[in-house]
Amino acid sequence: MHFNRFFPHYKLTSLPPTPIETLEVGLKYVYIGNAPGHAANSTYRPECGQSLIHRVHFMVLENNLVGGRRRFCGAEMLGIWE
Repeated sequence: MHFNRFFPHYKLTSLPPTPIETLEVGLKYVYIGNAPGHAANSTYRPECGQSLIHRVHFMVLENNLVGGRRRFCGAEMLGIWE
């Protein structure tokens, strides 16, 4: 799941950016866009903190999912992978 962070721009500059903490609360396997350089721009396994999908902005640099399974331990990720 992807949440894009609000950032004030153009005609809506009177509001503050969405706090990163607001976007990180309570969900697993979420990544946050419009937060360059922040760790939450990638997807991590909550149980151990290992990177599942490493991104810089919207570019995927590393994908550690193979056939719907985590590369490190082989645990299944729920979803449609075909």
